[in-house]
Amino acid sequence: MKKNLQDLFPTRREMLKLGGMALATGWTSGSFLSPLKVSAAGKANPRGNAKFVIFIELPGAISPMETWDLKQTKDTPNDLDPQKVSSDLYLSKTLFPGYAEWAPRASFVRSMRAPELVHFTGQYHTQTGRALNVAVAKEIPGFGSVIAAELDKTRKDSDTFPTYMSIALGKARVGAVGSGMFPAKFTGIDLDPGSVFETFGNNDGGKELLEERWASLRKLSAVSPNELKPLGDKASEFGAFYGTAFSILDDPRWKQVFTGVSEEDKKRYVSELGLGCALARNIIAADAGTRFVYVCDAPQPWDHHSFIFDRTRPNNHYNTCLNLDRALINLVKDLSTTPSKTPGKMLLDETMIVVSSEFGRMPYMNNVYGRDHYNQTYTSLFLGAGVKPGRVIGKTNEDCSKCIDTGWKHKEQPSMDNLVATMYSALGVDWSKRIDNTPSGRAYEYIQVAPIGGSEFISNDEIAELFI
Repeated sequence: MKKNLQDLFPTRREMLKLGGMALATGWTSGSFLSPLKVSAAGKANPRGNAKFVIFIELPGAISPMETWDLKQTKDTPNDLDPQKVSSDLYLSKTLFPGYAEWAPRASFVRSMRAPELVHFTGQYHTQTGRALNVAVAKEIPGFGSVIAAELDKTRKDSDTFPTYMSIALGKARVGAVGSGMFPAKFTGIDLDPGSVFETFGNNDGGKELLEERWASLRKLSAVSPNELKPLGDKASEFGAFYGTAFSILDDPRWKQVFTGVSEEDKKRYVSELGLGCALARNIIAADAGTRFVYVCDAPQPWDHHSFIFDRTRPNNHYNTCLNLDRALINLVKDLSTTPSKTPGKMLLDETMIVVSSEFGRMPYMNNVYGRDHYNQTYTSLFLGAGVKPGRVIGKTNEDCSKCIDTGWKHKEQPSMDNLVATMYSALGVDWSKRIDNTPSGRAYEYIQVAPIGGSEFISNDEIAELFI
């Protein structure tokens, strides 16, 4: 017999127990609820060139020497068919057959460097803009939550979507980090492109399911005050969270996000990464409050430790690059042909797209014809919303093993921290800010000036060379 969600919680005491366990996995009560004191600690000048940002993470790490920093070495496959895009940029037509649709609009940062060599810590850094410190990890937000908090004052009365939304982060190795010390309302919503169309694309847009969960929450709220007290103010935060969810489902723009991905779209975008980009397109086009969308190509199809160019294997660089190529072709095409709410502009004029992985891959093949993890150099892609097209920032040597020119005004190689600063700047967020009254008492800097590789410190600057 089919059970409704309410049937799973027969008593108020059991409801309290389960609710307490859920809250225990997130925040502790008390200090996290104090108003955060945010102050500027530097002289950043955010450029505010983008209304929206879409960040695409390629977990597992794309191999730069065959893709965005193409090099001819003894390990280079002979079927890549390099094509000249600009004086400093060649791309493989085999891997990116549709490169002409997006590459001329893009700029690349080839001098990237990562502190990590392990996927979990690298992907945590990618999502939070800082290295993992287990002592304070519970209070650290994903940088999407920082964006949501900073842009909260710009929201309109008609905005029902959260400022920050993510796609497939729940399927990634790290999962969705959450809002940390920031209020729960800045957590955002994570959508799974493998199931979300069935959940929200039906007649009621998922409202029936939410009503069941709302009824369960009301059971929790009915617990006596003495039993509810250990949960603190977090119970009311979750009540507000569900109230926000109802306002989303009552907005016809929400259902259109999912029904607006047509069968033709699914054929064009093809993969789950592509469907995630199609959802990001619709979320941005709805103009319902979301300003930042994090798309994760989860779980991590780019982790090619073996047989990276073996077409007989189900997962190889030919397949993953083709999926990325199709996603970029259609995302750029759709955003560049969809009018924005600003007269005379298209969505791509107001949307910055950033694509990156957590680190790079070895400049030489291992003994099973794959490439292992490498953090000394890798490449990230930028386009749209004020990014000057055709720029290549930074330079590597003949096999991508070493950076020989950082390409920007700092001697240190840029890292994921600087990509986050660039996205903050594009959205008008002062990336020099810090919070001193954190639960741990340790100051939280929006962008850290932290050591990398021993005594060398990274800069906390944006990558301004993309725009000027």
